[in-house]
Amino acid sequence: EATALEPPHQAEPYLAPSPSACTAVQEPSPGALDVTIMYKGRTVLQKVVGHPSCMFLYGPPDPAVRATDPQQVAFPSPAELPDQKQLRYTEELLRQVAPGLQLELRGPQLWARRMGKCKVYWEVGGPPGSASPSTPACLLPRNCDTPIFDFRVFFR
Repeated sequence: EATALEPPHQAEPYLAPSPSACTAVQEPSPGALDVTIMYKGRTVLQKVVGHPSCMFLYGPPDPAVRATDPQQVAFPSPAELPDQKQLRYTEELLRQVAPGLQLELRGPQLWARRMGKCKVYWEVGGPPGSASPSTPACLLPRNCDTPIFDFRVFFR
């Protein structure tokens, strides 16, 4: 497995998937994800993914996607980063995301699969306004479906 580049800490794209539609009954049924992508603390994309599965890509989406395929979400170009060194690091990291990073809702759980060479870490964020996460960052294994969040924790 290839080793990921180690750029300056804030050059990495940041994904913040969060539930946007949950039913407050016995069994949660999230139906969409609010996706926020940030570069250097600045939001560069906010999008609601209404499909139970999405694939994060860098570059143009595949026009031959079927309705049953994951919804494609393209990482925006980091061209507006003011620091050219960070721009190059970020572009190189994003190129290593190919063939993609998939998120999928399976019942009350959110699963992830990293398919590219770029190492991806996930963590559960803290409460709104908190600067620290609720869990330590964990490496997402390559080509392995991994549960990263269970919505049932909110319905106990």
